[in-house]
Amino acid sequence: MSPVDKAKKKSYIHFVMTATYTVREVQANLSKLCNSGQRFVIARRNEPVYVAMPLAEFDALLETMELLSNPDAMKTLRAAKAGKLKYKELDLNDENFGL
Repeated sequence: MSPVDKAKKKSYIHFVMTATYTVREVQANLSKLCNSGQRFVIARRNEPVYVAMPLAEFDALLETMELLSNPDAMKTLRAAKAGKLKYKELDLNDENFGL
């Protein structure tokens, strides 16, 4: 990887992640870091090597990736964004939400 590519990679990771810790810092403070509920990067020799995040955020990320990789879901999302779908009110008392 070229130095330019490394700089782009590092800057994007640091753009999305609020904190970076060394491996030694994480080893000493893992419980506190996990209980903080924040995402963080673990770096070795000033290079990001791992990302830690709350499980709920990870699940949401995986769900988003799954939706984005599904052509039918993307077609529906694009149609909704373009205003081409009819609005349906959901019935929260029905097991199928009235659909």
